[in-house]
Amino acid sequence: MDNRQVNPAGLTGVWAEENTRESIWAAIWRKETYATSGLRMKVRLFGGWDYDPEVLKQKDWVKIGYAQGVPMGGDLPAAKAKAPSFIVWAESDPSSANLDRLQIVKGWAKNGQSFEKIYDVAWSGNRKPDSITGKVPPIGSTVNISKGTYENTIGATELKTVWTDPDFDASLDAFYYARVLLIPTPRWTTIQAAQLGVVPPEVVPLTVQDRAWSSPIWYTPSAEARKAATPGVTVAELKQKGAVALTDAQLQQTIVGKTAHVHNTVTGHRFDILYGTGGQRLITAMDGKALDPAAMGDLMFDPETEYKIRDGHLITYLGGTPFEVIIYKLGDKYLASRSDEYGYANYEVEW
Repeated sequence: MDNRQVNPAGLTGVWAEENTRESIWAAIWRKETYATSGLRMKVRLFGGWDYDPEVLKQKDWVKIGYAQGVPMGGDLPAAKAKAPSFIVWAESDPSSANLDRLQIVKGWAKNGQSFEKIYDVAWSGNRKPDSITGKVPPIGSTVNISKGTYENTIGATELKTVWTDPDFDASLDAFYYARVLLIPTPRWTTIQAAQLGVVPPEVVPLTVQDRAWSSPIWYTPSAEARKAATPGVTVAELKQKGAVALTDAQLQQTIVGKTAHVHNTVTGHRFDILYGTGGQRLITAMDGKALDPAAMGDLMFDPETEYKIRDGHLITYLGGTPFEVIIYKLGDKYLASRSDEYGYANYEVEW
């Protein structure tokens, strides 16, 4: 292991009523906790349905957060509005870097597929979010590489806001957690290089943005809300209709040396995937647009592009993780199910 690539250990913060073993354990049990990358910034997150947008102007906003909702680690109560709101607050460690921004990271699931989106919800300075992506531009940097130092002339010591989910779907399971980013500071390797009077190593970044992240707040739809969800196609339903899984021989005949046109029925995305005769596969296009060859992988040497056919399964990789696909034939249609999507057949395939 190259020690230059390792960062110092992080810390865990606990919101407990008092500094006793019993109180701290109770806070851990209810998951009212957060973590940091090593610094001692503070972060709080509350979720509810009827928070006043101006609640943070009140001195007792923490009490209101508890009274009208749940803290980090909790489950949202029954819905009272069209979308949940979240009180997000963070304060920097007085002995370290200022705050760059607050973010809400939202995850949700639909028909066995998992999704994630990051929202910038509060930030320091006069930056404006991008009109298309909504992402706030980088804050800049005060880092002096040669000296291994930085200045707190940018950023803020406190950030806070009340944020309402603009993309809420009451029929889908979801979670939300807060993430706090600090302004850039010199990485420890840069600091040591400056102290030693040598060039910083090239195998790691010169700067780092320390951060904190809260336990999530969970949303579970009611039985009535779930009825509004767009139903997906399950493997069980396919089999009831007479669908049959392709055998190894049929997969070999159908796939090898050909391009599969795959439609993800959940996201709407379409992919063209070439399955080579040598056991390598290549994604050549997405949504009708040819991919940059640099993004396709190396057909000869990249393990990510390997595929195998075994026991009626097409085994391939995504992000270094293997998963299996079963392709079913129903009449003149082909539908596919991934092993990590909990019994749904979310893909229509044409050849």
